[in-house]
Amino acid sequence: MPLAQTEDIVRAVCTDKWDGERLSPSLFVGENISVSRLAVVPLPDHWELFRQYVQKPPERRLELIAEINVGRLQNIGLSQILPVALTVEPKPLDWNPAHAEIPQKITRGLANKILPELTLHHPPASGRE
Repeated sequence: MPLAQTEDIVRAVCTDKWDGERLSPSLFVGENISVSRLAVVPLPDHWELFRQYVQKPPERRLELIAEINVGRLQNIGLSQILPVALTVEPKPLDWNPAHAEIPQKITRGLANKILPELTLHHPPASGRE
C-alpha cells in the first residue's frame, strides 16, 4: 500500500550527485528510486545508516540528505504537461526497515522540477544530527 501524502521521505546525496553547489537531476531520474521513510527511522539515524550502506569511499561519499514530503512530490508529478501519478511504496530491507521506492519512471525534466523542492540536510558537526 502506498505511503500517505503526509509522510516525509529522504534520499542520500553522495558526491556522484552533488558537486558542492548543485544537485544532479540523476538523483531522481529513472524508476524504482530508493528513498527512506522518516516515520520509521528518524533523520539523525539516517546519517549512520547511509554512511554504512550507501556511500562507497573514497569516490562516493555521503554529502547531504535530501527530504521531501510525499504529497508535495505527488503534486509536482501531477502538475506536469503529461501528468505522472507518483507513488511511494514501502520496500523494507534488512539493513533499512524504512526503505521505500518510487516505482514510476521519472524523466530528467520531472527530476528538474523536484530538485528545487528538496530540503537539504547537511551532516551534523558531531557526527549525529
